Amino acid sequence: MRCATFVITPPRGYFDRGAERLRERGVTFESVRNVDPLDDGTIVAQQVIRGERAAARSALEETGPTVVDYHFTDAAETTVLQLHYRPSDLTRELLAIHHRHAVVLEYPLEYTGARNRSLRVSEIGRGDALRRVIEETRAIVDVEIERLVDYEPSAQRLIADLTARQREVLRVAVDEGYYEVPRRVTYGDVAARLECSAGTVGQHLRRIEARLMPTLVGGDRPRSETDRERDRPPTGPSR
Repeated sequence: MRCATFVITPPRGYFDRGAERLRERGVTFESVRNVDPLDDGTIVAQQVIRGERAAARSALEETGPTVVDYHFTDAAETTVLQLHYRPSDLTRELLAIHHRHAVVLEYPLEYTGARNRSLRVSEIGRGDALRRVIEETRAIVDVEIERLVDYEPSAQRLIADLTARQREVLRVAVDEGYYEVPRRVTYGDVAARLECSAGTVGQHLRRIEARLMPTLVGGDRPRSETDRERDRPPTGPSR
Protein backbone atom coordinates (compact mmCIF):
# COMPACT_ATOMS: atom_id res chain seq x y z
CA MET A 1 0.00 0.00 0.00
CA ARG A 2 1.06 3.58 -0.63
CA CYS A 3 0.18 6.98 0.85
CA ALA A 4 0.05 10.05 -1.40
CA THR A 5 -0.12 13.55 0.06
CA PHE A 6 -1.01 16.41 -2.28
CA VAL A 7 -2.46 19.91 -2.15
CA ILE A 8 -5.50 20.74 -4.27
CA THR A 9 -6.51 24.30 -5.16
CA PRO A 10 -9.91 25.00 -6.77
CA PRO A 11 -9.80 27.23 -9.86
CA ARG A 12 -12.30 29.77 -8.44
CA GLY A 13 -10.61 29.90 -5.04
CA TYR A 14 -13.29 27.88 -3.26
CA PHE A 15 -14.81 24.41 -3.41
CA ASP A 16 -18.33 25.53 -2.45
CA ARG A 17 -19.82 29.03 -2.66
CA GLY A 18 -21.04 28.80 0.91
CA ALA A 19 -17.45 28.46 2.12
CA GLU A 20 -16.58 31.74 0.40
CA ARG A 21 -19.44 33.50 2.19
CA LEU A 22 -17.97 32.35 5.50
CA ARG A 23 -14.52 33.69 4.53
CA GLU A 24 -16.07 37.03 3.61
CA ARG A 25 -17.37 37.23 7.20
CA GLY A 26 -13.89 36.60 8.64
CA VAL A 27 -14.32 32.88 9.32
CA THR A 28 -11.14 30.83 8.68
CA PHE A 29 -11.14 27.13 7.82
CA GLU A 30 -8.51 25.07 9.66
CA SER A 31 -9.21 21.42 8.84
CA VAL A 32 -11.79 18.81 7.87
CA ARG A 33 -12.31 16.10 10.47
CA ASN A 34 -14.68 13.98 8.45
CA VAL A 35 -16.83 13.91 5.30
CA ASP A 36 -19.78 11.54 5.10
CA PRO A 37 -21.69 11.45 1.77
CA LEU A 38 -25.33 10.43 2.19
CA ASP A 39 -27.51 8.42 -0.19
CA ASP A 40 -29.57 11.49 -1.13
CA GLY A 41 -26.53 13.28 -2.57
CA THR A 42 -26.02 15.58 0.42
CA ILE A 43 -22.92 15.61 2.64
CA VAL A 44 -22.34 15.82 6.38
CA ALA A 45 -18.92 17.35 7.09
CA GLN A 46 -17.13 18.25 10.30
CA GLN A 47 -14.83 21.25 9.85
CA VAL A 48 -12.66 23.08 12.35
CA ILE A 49 -13.10 26.85 11.92
CA ARG A 50 -11.94 30.07 13.57
CA GLY A 51 -14.00 33.24 13.80
CA GLU A 52 -17.09 34.72 15.35
CA ARG A 53 -19.87 32.17 15.67
CA ALA A 54 -22.49 34.86 14.99
CA ALA A 55 -20.78 35.73 11.70
CA ALA A 56 -20.63 32.07 10.70
CA ARG A 57 -24.30 31.58 11.56
CA SER A 58 -25.31 34.66 9.55
CA ALA A 59 -23.38 33.45 6.49
CA LEU A 60 -24.93 29.98 6.71
CA GLU A 61 -28.45 31.40 7.02
CA GLU A 62 -27.90 33.50 3.90
CA THR A 63 -26.74 30.50 1.85
CA GLY A 64 -30.32 29.33 1.34
CA PRO A 65 -31.39 25.78 0.41
CA THR A 66 -27.78 24.65 -0.07
CA VAL A 67 -27.49 24.30 3.73
CA VAL A 68 -29.73 21.58 5.16
CA ASP A 69 -28.67 21.90 8.80
CA TYR A 70 -25.68 22.89 10.92
CA HIS A 71 -24.39 22.69 14.47
CA PHE A 72 -21.48 24.32 16.35
CA THR A 73 -19.34 22.66 19.03
CA ASP A 74 -16.57 24.32 21.04
CA ALA A 75 -13.11 22.73 20.76
CA ALA A 76 -10.35 24.51 22.73
CA GLU A 77 -9.77 27.85 20.97
CA THR A 78 -11.55 26.76 17.81
CA THR A 79 -15.06 25.75 16.78
CA VAL A 80 -16.20 22.56 15.08
CA LEU A 81 -18.88 23.16 12.47
CA GLN A 82 -20.96 20.10 11.62
CA LEU A 83 -22.56 21.01 8.32
CA HIS A 84 -25.20 19.06 6.40
CA TYR A 85 -25.33 20.56 2.91
CA ARG A 86 -25.77 20.06 -0.82
CA PRO A 87 -22.28 20.12 -2.37
CA SER A 88 -21.19 21.92 -5.51
CA ASP A 89 -20.55 19.97 -8.72
CA LEU A 90 -16.81 20.35 -8.06
CA THR A 91 -16.98 18.86 -4.56
CA ARG A 92 -19.26 16.08 -5.79
CA GLU A 93 -16.83 15.14 -8.55
CA LEU A 94 -13.80 15.19 -6.24
CA LEU A 95 -15.57 12.79 -3.89
CA ALA A 96 -16.66 10.62 -6.82
CA ILE A 97 -13.02 10.25 -7.92
CA HIS A 98 -12.06 9.20 -4.40
CA HIS A 99 -14.80 6.56 -4.19
CA ARG A 100 -14.35 5.35 -7.77
CA HIS A 101 -10.84 4.08 -7.06
CA ALA A 102 -11.49 2.73 -3.55
CA VAL A 103 -8.78 4.74 -1.83
CA VAL A 104 -8.99 5.81 1.82
CA LEU A 105 -8.87 9.42 2.96
CA GLU A 106 -6.64 10.02 5.97
CA TYR A 107 -8.23 12.59 8.28
CA PRO A 108 -7.91 15.36 9.20
CA LEU A 109 -7.58 17.19 5.87
CA GLU A 110 -5.72 20.47 6.36
CA TYR A 111 -6.52 23.82 4.77
CA THR A 112 -3.41 25.63 3.57
CA GLY A 113 -2.19 28.33 1.17
CA ALA A 114 -3.40 31.91 0.78
CA ARG A 115 -6.39 32.49 3.11
CA ASN A 116 -6.53 28.71 3.53
CA ARG A 117 -8.16 28.26 0.13
CA SER A 118 -6.26 25.05 -0.70
CA LEU A 119 -6.66 21.65 0.92
CA ARG A 120 -3.90 19.19 1.83
CA VAL A 121 -5.15 15.65 1.22
CA SER A 122 -3.60 12.29 2.09
CA GLU A 123 -4.96 9.18 0.35
CA ILE A 124 -4.07 5.55 1.08
CA GLY A 125 -4.35 2.78 -1.51
CA ARG A 126 -2.56 0.77 -4.16
CA GLY A 127 -0.10 2.70 -6.26
CA ASP A 128 -2.05 2.32 -9.51
CA ALA A 129 -5.25 3.54 -7.83
CA LEU A 130 -3.48 6.58 -6.38
CA ARG A 131 -2.01 7.38 -9.80
CA ARG A 132 -5.49 7.44 -11.34
CA VAL A 133 -6.85 9.55 -8.48
CA ILE A 134 -4.11 12.16 -8.98
CA GLU A 135 -4.54 12.20 -12.76
CA GLU A 136 -8.33 12.62 -12.61
CA THR A 137 -8.13 15.19 -9.81
CA ARG A 138 -5.56 17.18 -11.79
CA ALA A 139 -8.05 17.41 -14.66
CA ILE A 140 -10.41 19.61 -12.59
CA VAL A 141 -8.25 21.38 -9.97
CA ASP A 142 -4.62 22.38 -9.48
CA VAL A 143 -2.61 19.59 -7.85
CA GLU A 144 0.78 19.84 -6.13
CA ILE A 145 2.20 16.48 -5.03
CA GLU A 146 4.11 16.69 -1.75
CA ARG A 147 5.05 13.07 -1.09
CA LEU A 148 4.41 9.45 -2.06
CA VAL A 149 5.56 6.88 0.48
CA ASP A 150 5.02 3.28 1.52
CA TYR A 151 2.19 2.94 4.00
CA GLU A 152 2.35 0.60 6.95
CA PRO A 153 -1.07 0.57 8.60
CA SER A 154 -1.42 0.57 12.36
CA ALA A 155 -4.62 -0.22 14.21
CA GLN A 156 -4.84 3.34 15.55
CA ARG A 157 -4.52 4.97 12.12
CA LEU A 158 -7.02 2.56 10.55
CA ILE A 159 -9.62 3.27 13.22
CA ALA A 160 -9.03 7.01 12.81
CA ASP A 161 -10.16 6.68 9.18
CA LEU A 162 -13.67 5.75 10.34
CA THR A 163 -16.40 8.29 11.04
CA ALA A 164 -17.28 9.06 14.66
CA ARG A 165 -20.51 7.06 14.32
CA GLN A 166 -18.68 4.10 12.76
CA ARG A 167 -16.16 4.08 15.61
CA GLU A 168 -19.03 4.07 18.10
CA VAL A 169 -20.78 1.18 16.35
CA LEU A 170 -17.54 -0.82 16.16
CA ARG A 171 -16.75 -0.21 19.85
CA VAL A 172 -20.21 -1.37 20.95
CA ALA A 173 -20.07 -4.42 18.65
CA VAL A 174 -16.74 -5.45 20.19
CA ASP A 175 -17.96 -4.77 23.74
CA GLU A 176 -21.08 -6.84 23.18
CA GLY A 177 -19.12 -9.80 21.79
CA TYR A 178 -20.15 -9.59 18.13
CA TYR A 179 -16.64 -10.58 16.97
CA GLU A 180 -16.09 -13.36 19.52
CA VAL A 181 -15.91 -17.00 18.39
CA PRO A 182 -18.49 -18.38 18.67
CA ARG A 183 -20.44 -15.18 18.07
CA ARG A 184 -22.48 -14.30 21.14
CA VAL A 185 -24.75 -11.53 19.82
CA THR A 186 -26.66 -10.39 16.74
CA TYR A 187 -27.11 -7.06 14.97
CA GLY A 188 -30.24 -6.63 17.09
CA ASP A 189 -28.30 -6.89 20.36
CA VAL A 190 -25.84 -4.22 19.22
CA ALA A 191 -28.71 -2.06 17.93
CA ALA A 192 -30.43 -2.17 21.33
CA ARG A 193 -27.48 -0.39 22.95
CA LEU A 194 -27.16 2.11 20.12
CA GLU A 195 -30.92 2.79 19.98
CA CYS A 196 -31.13 2.19 16.24
CA SER A 197 -32.33 -0.59 13.93
CA ALA A 198 -30.55 -3.88 13.33
CA GLY A 199 -30.39 -3.00 9.64
CA THR A 200 -28.54 0.23 10.43
CA VAL A 201 -25.98 -1.68 12.53
CA GLY A 202 -25.48 -4.19 9.73
CA GLN A 203 -24.95 -1.40 7.20
CA HIS A 204 -22.38 0.31 9.44
CA LEU A 205 -20.45 -2.89 10.16
CA ARG A 206 -20.33 -3.86 6.47
CA ARG A 207 -18.96 -0.42 5.58
CA ILE A 208 -16.41 -0.62 8.41
CA GLU A 209 -15.22 -4.05 7.29
CA ALA A 210 -15.08 -2.96 3.63
CA ARG A 211 -12.87 -0.01 4.63
CA LEU A 212 -10.52 -1.86 6.99
CA MET A 213 -10.03 -5.26 5.37
CA PRO A 214 -8.45 -4.23 2.01
CA THR A 215 -5.85 -2.11 3.80
CA LEU A 216 -5.00 -4.80 6.33
CA VAL A 217 -4.69 -7.55 3.71
CA GLY A 218 -3.11 -5.41 0.98
CA GLY A 219 -0.26 -4.35 3.22
CA ASP A 220 1.07 -7.92 3.49
CA ARG A 221 2.26 -8.32 -0.10
CA PRO A 222 6.01 -7.78 -0.62
CA ARG A 223 6.89 -5.00 -3.05
CA SER A 224 9.08 -5.53 -6.11
CA GLU A 225 10.99 -3.05 -8.26
CA THR A 226 8.16 -3.31 -10.80
CA ASP A 227 5.69 -2.27 -8.10
CA ARG A 228 7.81 0.75 -7.18
CA GLU A 229 8.16 1.85 -10.81
CA ARG A 230 4.41 1.57 -11.37
CA ASP A 231 3.63 3.49 -8.17
CA ARG A 232 5.69 6.59 -8.99
CA PRO A 233 3.39 9.64 -9.19
CA PRO A 234 2.55 11.18 -12.56
CA THR A 235 4.87 13.96 -13.59
CA GLY A 236 4.30 17.22 -15.41
CA PRO A 237 2.97 20.64 -14.41
CA SER A 238 -0.29 20.98 -12.53
CA ARG A 239 -3.20 22.82 -13.99
